[in-house]
Order: sequence, then structure tokens, then C-alpha cells
Amino acid sequence: MKLSLIAAKIGSAVPEGKGDVEIKSISSPKLASAHDITFLSDQKYKEQIDCSAAGVVIVKKGAAFPDKICLEVDDPYLGYALTAQLFEDVSPLFGEGIHKTAFVDPSAKIAPSVSIGPYTVIGADVHIGANTHIDANCVIERGTRIGANVRVDSGAVIRHGTLIGSNVLIQSCAVIGSDGFGNARSGAQYMRIPCFGIVIIEDGAEIGACVTIDRGNFEPTVIGKGVKLDNLIHLAHNVEIGENSAIAAQTGISGSTKVGKRVIIAGQAGFVGHIEIGDDAFVGAKSGVSKDVKPNSKITGYPARDFMTMRRIEASMSELPELLREVKRLKSELESLKSATGI
Repeated sequence: MKLSLIAAKIGSAVPEGKGDVEIKSISSPKLASAHDITFLSDQKYKEQIDCSAAGVVIVKKGAAFPDKICLEVDDPYLGYALTAQLFEDVSPLFGEGIHKTAFVDPSAKIAPSVSIGPYTVIGADVHIGANTHIDANCVIERGTRIGANVRVDSGAVIRHGTLIGSNVLIQSCAVIGSDGFGNARSGAQYMRIPCFGIVIIEDGAEIGACVTIDRGNFEPTVIGKGVKLDNLIHLAHNVEIGENSAIAAQTGISGSTKVGKRVIIAGQAGFVGHIEIGDDAFVGAKSGVSKDVKPNSKITGYPARDFMTMRRIEASMSELPELLREVKRLKSELESLKSATGI
């Protein structure tokens, strides 16, 4: 790949006379060769770049390595992400077309450029758009709609009626459209409540491995445009995730909770149902969120409270042993004063 193509992708000027330099791959500083490109997003790794054999490095504007070709950008980490996309192999893992062991219902409408891997099952009235790749052992149930340029990795299950936009990524063993956890008590027993809603996944969303997204009771569960879900996340019935929000692994969100736009949720956070998380909020790791969160808030802890308040509380915890000793000392002095004064 020519360096000029990479530079155009990341918005960097091309050093004079270097546009036709061929780059074989992107690599870490330690593993890179003279024909590879790497990046520096944090100055603490500068020494690694100095010692690297990489011929090209993506750097922040103004940085320089005299013995390397430098592509200068505002955000080297973003430059790395965009460059990595250029080198990603997006060809079908199991070959072009429909594998001979796959089952496709005759009523399904499959674009000619779709690839379907071995032992995958495509149900009745399923529609799949152009250039979508569905790998091995997937199940796409009846009435599902999948847009163009979607990737469904091996082992994923997409249940009936799910609506998926274009440019969506669904990783292995994700289950989309499972029944919600709805039950009514009848004496000592629980009576299951069927779910009649669907799941909607909008354009550009990414669903991690082993994520489970429940269908809505009546209204849909909605994953907005550009949402990024890490692995091992559970979203209950009628949850709504606003566009361009990102949620880290092992987070659980209870039913009918609404998460706003551009929200960041760290790992292992838990949310009760029927609350709203405002736009641009941040929720720290292992937070227990039991009430509404205002837009632009930063919260953490269990129960979740203001981020800086919780940091001060956590910092003070280390001082508790000394504080207890001081209280005991003062208590002893007080008792001595009481004895001396006869109080």
C-alpha cells in the first residue's frame, strides 16, 4: 500500500518525495520492520519508537524522528485506528457466495454479493443487503432484516423480526432478540410474560462477543447509530442506547432504562430499570446506578455518586486506621481530664 493512500486516509501531509513508498503492514514499535508503519500516541513510548525498525510513524503534529518518515496528525491514536482499517482483511472467511451446507429458506431475499458460511441457517422472509458476510453456524430467524456491509461472526443468533441497519458488526455468540426477563407472581410460582417487541440495531453499531440483547415487551429495544458494545454485556427488554455511546464489558442494564447520546460506561457497571442516563454522561467501572443521571455528569461507586466526591471518599479510606487511633487517643485524654476534674 502506498504511503500517499495512508496519508490521505488520516489527513496528513505526505513528506516530499515519499508518496510512493510501499507499506506492507501496520505493527507495534517492537515488531515493526522497515516496511511497516507504527504510531506514537503517548510520549512515554517515545523510546520504543527510537529503537523501532519501523520506517514510518504516525505522530502528533510537531513531533519528529529524524531517521523515520513521519505522518503528522492532530490525534495519532485516531490515525492508528484509521490506518488499521486500511490493512484489515474484510474478505469472507469461508469464501464467496453461499456455502453448500448452509440452509436458506426459499422465501429469503439475499443480495448476490452476500456470503454465507457453512451450517448457517437463514429463515423465512429474511432480507440481507449487499456485501454482507455471515460466517459459520449462525442462525438468522424469520422476518429479520439486515442491511448492507454487515458482518455477522460465527455462532451468532439473530432472532425473529430483528431489524439491523448497514455497516453493523455482530461478533461471535451474540444473541440478539432473546426474550426479556418478565414474570408475574401467581402464589408461589412465576408466570412467564411473552415478549411481542423486537430489537432494532441502527447503522454503524458494533455488538461484541457473547452480548445478549432482549427484545422489547411491546415497543422495541433500540441500539442507536454508532454505538459500541464490548463483550459480555446484557441489555434487557426495552432498553434504549443513544447514538455513539460506548459500553465496556460485563455491564448489565435493566429493562426500560434509557441511555443518552455519547455516554461512556466503564466495565461491570449495573443499572436498575426505568431510569434515564443523560447525554455525554460518564459512568465509572463497577458503578451501581439506581437513579437518573443528569447530562454531562460523571459518576462512580456503589451506589453511584459524583465522580470527584467518590474519589475523595476513596482517598480518605486509607486514612481511617490513623483516624481511629487518634480518636482512641483523644477519648483516653478526655477520660483522664474527667477523672482529674471530677466531672
